[in-house]
Amino acid sequence: MADNMNGSSEDQSVATEPPTPAQEVPACSVMSQEPDCSILEESADVSTPPPEEESPSPSPTPESEPRENGSTAVDKKKDKKKTKKGYRWGIEAALQNTAPDGKQGGAEGSAADAKEIEQTIKQTMQTLNAMDNPDEKLGAIVKRYAELLGDHRSLQREFKAGQRMQAQVMREKEKLQAEHSKALLARSKLESLCRELQRHNKAIKEESQRKMKEEEEKRREISSKFQTTLGEISTQMDDNRDRSLKMKEENMELCGKLKSLVEQYEKREEHVEKLIKQKDLERQLAEAKMQQATMMLAEEKEKFLTEKQVLLKENYAHRERAEQMAIQEENMKMQLKLYTEKFEELHKTLNQSNEVFNKFKVEMDTMNKRMKKLEKESFQWRTKWEKSNVTLIAMAEEKQTRDKELIMLRTKCGKLENLCRALQNARSDTESGADKVSEVLTKFEEAEQTLAANKSSATTATATNISTVFHCILDLLHYYCIKLNIETQNWP
Repeated sequence: MADNMNGSSEDQSVATEPPTPAQEVPACSVMSQEPDCSILEESADVSTPPPEEESPSPSPTPESEPRENGSTAVDKKKDKKKTKKGYRWGIEAALQNTAPDGKQGGAEGSAADAKEIEQTIKQTMQTLNAMDNPDEKLGAIVKRYAELLGDHRSLQREFKAGQRMQAQVMREKEKLQAEHSKALLARSKLESLCRELQRHNKAIKEESQRKMKEEEEKRREISSKFQTTLGEISTQMDDNRDRSLKMKEENMELCGKLKSLVEQYEKREEHVEKLIKQKDLERQLAEAKMQQATMMLAEEKEKFLTEKQVLLKENYAHRERAEQMAIQEENMKMQLKLYTEKFEELHKTLNQSNEVFNKFKVEMDTMNKRMKKLEKESFQWRTKWEKSNVTLIAMAEEKQTRDKELIMLRTKCGKLENLCRALQNARSDTESGADKVSEVLTKFEEAEQTLAANKSSATTATATNISTVFHCILDLLHYYCIKLNIETQNWP
């Protein structure tokens, strides 16, 4: 029975978790005749960490040493950032609802942040007071706001990265706490097993001498297994160290990448500012071109109106000539009728006297010559009349094209209404424009009076055409005067 109990206890000790440094004492005590577990308890007290209430952090292991080094490096970087950008920690503390300096009292840090904020406010107010133009002040405020927004975004990125690091550290802490609890359970199991072994060793002192050889063999096997497990643990420790070194290198690479990203962002901001300046210059050039186009358009309108008046006068003269030629043609036809009647009478009298017939023949020849001349003149006047009609058609086509251009210009004027609203402040310029428009209107009234005086000689069709053109021009002038806010109550 004793042998069976001893064998079962040894099997239990082998079936447990891999041996810890606290298990070396019972393995050595098996060789001695009087094993004492007090040494085991003392070694366990020395090796075990203090309870969790006193120190919640796990016992320092070789695996956690590189993490602590990494955390210290991160803390150093954060301290440097605190010295450079103190007011950022106030924002981050407000986001985390904690003080920037942790447990050492956040009142001092908040006071320092408040002082720095006051200093920055004073500096910005001094720079703004130094500026006279409100546009420059607004531009400086916008630049300051853009800088603060960029700092706020970078702080948010750093805060998120810190949260990720904190979550990762908390996961590793939970894993280490689980491993620590497992080690404590294994230690308690080993203590219970050691007590049972003490009882068995007291009962089996006599049988232990007999089985020394067997126990020595078993001890050798256990020591070999222990050495193998120690080798495995050392390899695992080396692997963990390599991993920690790789993590350090990756952290350094990430820091370099972050610096490069910050430089790229600054370069991009400079490029954007250059583009904004370029767009402002292009806008100014476009405004200058628009002013030139408006001036050219006004000049072309004046030229068109003068040419139109000249062409209308020429057309009126050609029509008068054509009417005169038509009247002459009718007179010639009446004369022809008279001459034919006379010719009939002469034909009757031919039979009476040949002398009268010869005289009449001479007169007929002369009349034929005169008729040919008149036909030639009438043909010339007809060609002139057709040419004048062609010019009239061309003028009508030009008028249609000009009307289309006018419609396009009206659409452009609709787009430029916003600019006209800005020009309302300069009423002095518009008053001078009103004087010019009034001069143009007086000229048009004089032209209308002259046309009314010449209505008796002109036909009704030409008079109506000229009056319609005149009224169209007046409507256009009224439209532009309404756009310029000029009074038009006393106009015709």
